[in-house]
Amino acid sequence: MPGRLVIYDDNSFKSDSKDLIKNDMIGNLNPRYNIAPTIPIPVLLNNGNYLYAHFGYLPSWTKDKKSMNINARSESLFEKMTFRDSFKCRRCIIPINGFFEWEVEDKKKTPYFVSNLQDNYLAVAGIWDEWFDIELNMKIVTVALITCDANEKLSKIHHRMPVVLEKKDFAKWLSDSSIKELNELFKIYANEKLDLFEVSSEVNKVLFDKVNCIEKIEKKEVGQLALF
Repeated sequence: MPGRLVIYDDNSFKSDSKDLIKNDMIGNLNPRYNIAPTIPIPVLLNNGNYLYAHFGYLPSWTKDKKSMNINARSESLFEKMTFRDSFKCRRCIIPINGFFEWEVEDKKKTPYFVSNLQDNYLAVAGIWDEWFDIELNMKIVTVALITCDANEKLSKIHHRMPVVLEKKDFAKWLSDSSIKELNELFKIYANEKLDLFEVSSEVNKVLFDKVNCIEKIEKKEVGQLALF
């Protein structure tokens, strides 16, 4: 269940989606290395708009942010009233360069950075809606990442992961496909395509947003003690 995202380069995604992006409202991306919920993230909506959206899904009919969801389970999208309409009509792609998950042992939380070994981004399937923000006095686009069971490599740390779309399926996900066709895209991302390594515990701090967030921690092996 990714709750922290990394988005610092969207050039490859925009190149792969050039036929689907009708209106680029982002331009030059603002690099972020530790994105928490409520912070704007780039998304490609199924109406062709590529824009910043509120990380945290709020259906249009909800009254406040207490019902915000950052993730939606792929297995129950069509069953839950909260997500059903957006799944049918308002889907999106969320390009991320990676995300963080934490390994918890004896109350100690160790952060790991998860990224794509084959490309520099992961195209995550998402849903969106418009919600009226009273504080801003305007409608905002809000989004949630769709999740599935984690692959074997990631499951050692967490049991869920985002649904990652292949390039060939971008158009299908954003088009007027049937529910059956959409469900077929909810596949577990292969182990060999995913990179995973430990990073600094500074990531635990929401306000820590530097490139150091995604630098690998090299563990030093302890050698044998010499006897004198």
